[in-house]
Amino acid sequence: MTHPVICERAKGHNCACSACGGTQHGWTNDLKWARDPSPAARRQARDDSDRAWAEAQQKPPRYRRIAATDSATVDLIDWLSENPDTIDRIQAIGNLLAGPVIQELDKQFGGTRPRKLRKQLTDHFWCDLFVAVAEAIETFSKAIDRVPEYVTAVVLQSRKAEGRSVLLDALVGLAVRTAWKSITSMIDTAGAEEIQRGCRILAVLICPAPEKHKAVQDGALLPLAKEGLLETSRERLEQVLPEDWVRRLREGLDDA
Repeated sequence: MTHPVICERAKGHNCACSACGGTQHGWTNDLKWARDPSPAARRQARDDSDRAWAEAQQKPPRYRRIAATDSATVDLIDWLSENPDTIDRIQAIGNLLAGPVIQELDKQFGGTRPRKLRKQLTDHFWCDLFVAVAEAIETFSKAIDRVPEYVTAVVLQSRKAEGRSVLLDALVGLAVRTAWKSITSMIDTAGAEEIQRGCRILAVLICPAPEKHKAVQDGALLPLAKEGLLETSRERLEQVLPEDWVRRLREGLDDA
């Protein structure tokens, strides 16, 4: 099933692509920018981000939240441009979605209307999944076979807590098991910490609206702030995210 290229280049903070089900939202183009030896596209993205932040000061608060998380995304793309091995790993993880994972979900749950199923998945499902995988890698480093069950439970609980669309337990479980089968081999090759970092970055890049997604803020932006975000972006996030997030960020930076 094809999807519009515009989804790969998406900049808007929403996603309803029933063709790719959100599996291509934004991140593929972000990785192209990170790989590009010319910094022109990244510089333009930085200029656009800084201009959006300045303009947002005269707009309702939601625009400042959008601009702050966009600033963080630009930082991550710049960081990736200096860490090409991580780009390749994120590409491999992301390819799981557009390949075996979405195909397996289509086969088991798509029926005669796979686009209807895929549209359900655009409501922050993939970023939920990768945040939960990153958390599980750390939690179950010595009991890796327990990860799929844990990730499934975390995704379902997170979606319920944030009022996301309801997905069948079996559907979530199948997506997790299919993705995890390949991710475990990546961990064996690259190490748990590297794959954990890749899942967190991909969660931010694929998320349609990090400023409205608490799981991404807590499980991806917060840990990434210590190594992949510039001080300017951290300061912007501190101005727009909850006090508890700011407190944990500062505690983490003090301990680093």
